Amino acid sequence: MKNKLLFSIIFIIAVIGGAGMFALFSDISEKKAQERHYPLMLNKVSDLNPDIREWGKNFPTQYDDSVAMKDIFFETPFAGSVPYSKLMRWPAATVFWQGYAFAVDYNRPRLHFYSQIDQIETMRNNKEYLNAHGLPAFNGQPGFCVNCHTGHLTAIINDPSYTVLRTDPTESSKQDMPFFDIDKENGQARKEAWAKMNAIPYFDVMKMVEQKHGKDAYGGSHLGSSCADCHHPDDMSLRVTRPGFVNAMVKRGYEADLKQGIKATRAEMRNYVCMQCHVEYYPGKQATLVFPWSKWPKDEPFKIEMFDQHFDEMHDKGLFLADYKHKQTDAKMIKMQHPEAELHTTSIHARSGVTCVDCHMPYKRVGATKVTNHIVQTPFADITASCKTCHMQSEDELKERISFIQNRHAHELRKCENDLLSLIEDLKTARVELAKHSDFSGLAPDEQKKSISEALKEPLWMHRKAHIRWDFAFSENSYGFHGPQEAARIIGQCQSIAREGQLHLANTLSKYGITIALTQTATIPEPPAKIELHHGLVGTPPSDRLKKLDEDVKNLNFK
Repeated sequence: MKNKLLFSIIFIIAVIGGAGMFALFSDISEKKAQERHYPLMLNKVSDLNPDIREWGKNFPTQYDDSVAMKDIFFETPFAGSVPYSKLMRWPAATVFWQGYAFAVDYNRPRLHFYSQIDQIETMRNNKEYLNAHGLPAFNGQPGFCVNCHTGHLTAIINDPSYTVLRTDPTESSKQDMPFFDIDKENGQARKEAWAKMNAIPYFDVMKMVEQKHGKDAYGGSHLGSSCADCHHPDDMSLRVTRPGFVNAMVKRGYEADLKQGIKATRAEMRNYVCMQCHVEYYPGKQATLVFPWSKWPKDEPFKIEMFDQHFDEMHDKGLFLADYKHKQTDAKMIKMQHPEAELHTTSIHARSGVTCVDCHMPYKRVGATKVTNHIVQTPFADITASCKTCHMQSEDELKERISFIQNRHAHELRKCENDLLSLIEDLKTARVELAKHSDFSGLAPDEQKKSISEALKEPLWMHRKAHIRWDFAFSENSYGFHGPQEAARIIGQCQSIAREGQLHLANTLSKYGITIALTQTATIPEPPAKIELHHGLVGTPPSDRLKKLDEDVKNLNFK
């Protein structure tokens, strides 16, 4: 009797176990079948219509992520997506950029959904506002800015119906552009379209886009980053689409590719799709987008001296003198954009093969499918997915590591700002004193200004070099985290070059029998007022939390 009972129990357990195993294997088979059918591209998409709603029919999860960025406002100590005014948080920038539009309006960027909306609405793109706020000669930005701020670039370059961009080729379209030269069938037309787009007024380009694609926030003229920017319509493989990036990479020794843009592995592409925009750039001949990478050797980490060498050579050849002249000192200034890609190459993450996508678009599970998260944002938003795949420490410890790097960067950057402001103050004083000297006092105003600038040539050049380093460290959006060692070296150079500039200034003035007291502690200007034309959170003051953090950083009150 006992044996029968035991047998029955074993039989029942076996049946339950077998049923469980059958269910498990069925579930695994179902999920494998789902994965085999992913991606399922039932809707034909094209570069001529980069509307994310159309591409999203094939990839609803990624579409939902992209659209979700519209409503995410996430504050971190130095990043996030709350678009407060950086000028109000760090008003020294209003002095450093005097004579340039950034001194009037500069806000924390929102997520990629807003990349075109923010570009349209910023006061830096408002001719009347800038004319009334210290920049009377500003005539509006060129289409050059469209390169990275619109998801419609593939359509603009490839669509023959943009006829105005395919007539009267400019000189810049005749330059060597390897990206288009490998396209034997359409290369010349695409080259002309890109070159013309760069040179004509920004709002003229966007007006064409609006006429072609409408005004709605998803697929119309305000379309920000799109699927077509980084994916090929035939098979969704990764590619780069920005000609300026491809041309710069080819000149560094990489090989252009008609489908991918640059021949590269998939891992390399997970960097390149971000590098094509998150970089330093400037308007070259006919306003054509140029990356200053001519002195950056292939497969080597970036160093700030490579920018010096490039911009010095461009200046000496008369090809690019400056982004603007400083309103107070008359120095020829270079404005750094957002050189995340350059700094990242110097990091332990880059040397370990960690890509931009690994941290800012980590994998996630959606049902049976492992997908890249297309909510592109700071790793602070999900430390587990972004960091803990490699690091075993707790989330709190990892956040503390990030905070220490960024707080130290912020502290040293504030010291750099003091030194640079001190140099600017002394250059202003020097110009006033030299204007009284007999060598300059009898000259007409324009000639006097030019002659004094020539006399101050060396300290003005040091103003330019120190500013490049401050601007690089300030405008690079990781606040040092992408490459802590190189960032610290750059800021250290900013401090030393600014102080050396003061010494050179004193030596120059001594030749004219002039002595001034060199500034040691500069006066930080008052924060600018809120620009009332902005909407919602854009351009608002930084939060009390951020103000408290800045005070703690200033006093070295951090671990």
